[in-house]
Amino acid sequence: MAAEQRKNKRLALSAEISIKPLGSDVPRTQMIVEIENVSRNGIGFICDEVLEAGSTYEANLKIWTNETLDVFLKIVRRIQVGNQYQYGAVFIGMSDVDAGRIQTYQTILDMKSDEG
Repeated sequence: MAAEQRKNKRLALSAEISIKPLGSDVPRTQMIVEIENVSRNGIGFICDEVLEAGSTYEANLKIWTNETLDVFLKIVRRIQVGNQYQYGAVFIGMSDVDAGRIQTYQTILDMKSDEG
């Protein structure tokens, strides 16, 4: 089994993001993806579209407080699962405030699991 390489624990998050590629001459189209997990440093998601490893996307991430965070993602992993693709991406230039919101959610989940 491979050693854990993530800097922060990933959270399961029931939400969606819309993303669009940066630096492309083609018209930007938004894609809706299914989020698998999220941490201060990155996100895992599934979508039908082929996204290239190393490519960067602008994303609107709607979090559990119904706030939308504007973030940039760099694709670091792509695995095909049936007709869909599972991705891992890191956040680029996320503000400390937005990263703190994700960390706060993690803290709340950890407190709830300690109670249960």
